[in-house]
Amino acid sequence: MNFIKRGLLSITRNKGKSIILLLVIFVLGNLISGAISIQQATGNVETSIKEKLGAATTVELDHEALNEMSEEEWGEYEIKNLDLDLIKKIGGLSYVKYYDYNAIIQLGSKTIKSYRGEHQEDFEEHDMGDFISMDFKLKGINFAPVLDFEEQKSKLSDGRVFNTEEIENGSSVAIISKKLADKNSLQIGDTFVLNSEIYGPDSDKPASIRDVVLEVIGFFEPQSVKKEEGSNKDQGQYDWMDMDLQNTIYVPNEVVIAESRAQMEEYIKSDPELAEMMENEGMSDYYTPIFVLNKPEDSASFEEEVKPLLPDLYIVRKASDQYETISAPIQSMSKLSNYVLIAAIITTVLIIGLVVLLFLRDRKRELGIYLSLGERRGRIVGQIILEVMIISLIGITLSLFTGNYLAQGVSETMINEEKGQTNDDYYYPITDFQSNLTTDDVIASYQVTLDSSFIFLFYGIGIATILLSTILPLIYIIRLNPRKIMM
Repeated sequence: MNFIKRGLLSITRNKGKSIILLLVIFVLGNLISGAISIQQATGNVETSIKEKLGAATTVELDHEALNEMSEEEWGEYEIKNLDLDLIKKIGGLSYVKYYDYNAIIQLGSKTIKSYRGEHQEDFEEHDMGDFISMDFKLKGINFAPVLDFEEQKSKLSDGRVFNTEEIENGSSVAIISKKLADKNSLQIGDTFVLNSEIYGPDSDKPASIRDVVLEVIGFFEPQSVKKEEGSNKDQGQYDWMDMDLQNTIYVPNEVVIAESRAQMEEYIKSDPELAEMMENEGMSDYYTPIFVLNKPEDSASFEEEVKPLLPDLYIVRKASDQYETISAPIQSMSKLSNYVLIAAIITTVLIIGLVVLLFLRDRKRELGIYLSLGERRGRIVGQIILEVMIISLIGITLSLFTGNYLAQGVSETMINEEKGQTNDDYYYPITDFQSNLTTDDVIASYQVTLDSSFIFLFYGIGIATILLSTILPLIYIIRLNPRKIMM
């Protein structure tokens, strides 16, 4: 009789044993299916969120290392600003799509009002006396098209961006937010005045006030905060971020540098020690570099190449690093699902191997008869594999759906528990190119799905595990001695 037909008959004649094996495989298959479902879902979340975080990187001081240093260790280091030539050298690497470096300064104004949020009645302007509230962030630009616009952090809604001549000459032109323009009735081509209060080192009154006259050449609308409207995030936090972006004014770097140097020169006049140090070392301008890579996958290679070029205590900070901060519940589930998957595979191999072995021992006389009649051991092995695989495929197919369904329920419970233990409900971006995505956004991206990649992976792992489980029983068949059995 054909060994395939014998295998099919054996399954139907031994219904009790077949059902027991089916139930064992079904239960263990649920564990494997659930673990794979969670693994795939967490992997999809990581890919999705890191794409949203983008491929931006920066180079900055390692503040964590600085905080851990003692006073004696501080004395061993001379912390310097990043050299502009170094920024340009890094920007010229093949991994970099485009880059910029920004000088930033806070200024106030006696003539225009800052934007103070949608609920402006909650932000009444107070009398500051002789002081000017420094509400406006002047952000210097070297990349004329403006990186924020290129990376869709903001959108140019009217007017134009800078041209190369304006950047090189430090022209007094500016791009402001549409809401700030509307509040102050500013149009393209209008001019407005910001004020820079310059204080001496020991003075509570400004030594001088500089006027910074700027011409409006464009309006922009922030996009990153706009997407958060209508969400369940704290309204106060939304207003704070919105105000910061709406009161940002883009200008050429040289406009900012001129004001920064003017402030430093005022300090030098009143501080002989500082004047001597500046004479010896020269005045150093501070820039925040931003490098946008060709693709997020280049981050590791870029960091590896840049690290040897950096001064002491400087590190590469990637936008994707933020994922580690906001993904605690998902990462915890990923680790747990790994452990469950490994444990389930090991348990499946041991339990199914033992069950099959016990069933074969009960069929020892049957197998001995086959061997006595001249049946090759290979065909008997094939029959056993066929029997196990048919039952296994049925059990695996059933557990494919139930395991995926159970994974959804387990995931929801675990996420809620982990979220309750997470205190960083909101993440404060360190740089402009770090997103305001939160743990809620990561959780919202988590979905357990039953797609083709999951099905192929599950069947691959399931069948491989079942085949591995039959190795021990097959050894038992190979060692059978038909003469001893029939005596």
